[in-house]
Amino acid sequence: MTLLLAFDTATDRPTLALGRPGAPGPDVALASRRDLSRDIERAAGRLLAAHAARPADLTGVVVADGPGSFTGLRIGIAFAKGLCRALGVPLLVAPSLLGAARAAAPEGGDVLVAYDALRGDLYRAVYRFGAAGGAVEVLEPPGLVRADAPPPPGGPFIAAGPARASAAALLCLVSVPNGASAVADPAGWEPAYGRPAEAEARLLAGHGRSAGA
Repeated sequence: MTLLLAFDTATDRPTLALGRPGAPGPDVALASRRDLSRDIERAAGRLLAAHAARPADLTGVVVADGPGSFTGLRIGIAFAKGLCRALGVPLLVAPSLLGAARAAAPEGGDVLVAYDALRGDLYRAVYRFGAAGGAVEVLEPPGLVRADAPPPPGGPFIAAGPARASAAALLCLVSVPNGASAVADPAGWEPAYGRPAEAEARLLAGHGRSAGA
């Protein structure tokens, strides 16, 4: 029986969920990212115990791969890789923006999802749900835009933001065309941070290079 653990640590509201593809349990939200490396392990253990399950019962791990918080993603991905390596199970990934969009449109529709990327920028994407065969249509892939950038063409759109980030929604994207995808080499894989961390950006600026170089 398939049993997947999913989590999204890309935003200020980290979430976990346990379930099967298309049949997730509810999101379990962590209070913050302050002690994320400790809290995510404890929360995962409690979630499994609440369902009378053990880590060995997991058949895969699903995680949001960005863009979003550099620190949150780094911790979440490290935890996911560790689980997959220890258990010998596959790692599946999907953008946090896609998970938030799916949570905002369970009945289908066009979703414009945006996260604050700081420095006057947004992480933005547009998705369409309800296509033939259940596939996700990517109308605008996740990317970095200025906060005052013009809206994408089309619409009207369902709006979604980081409050919609959802590990449970990630489970609904497993086995969906253009949804969650398996990582062939988890050990050598890195998430789509979207931009350098603040410390890295300051270092690059001090050496006369742009953060996007």
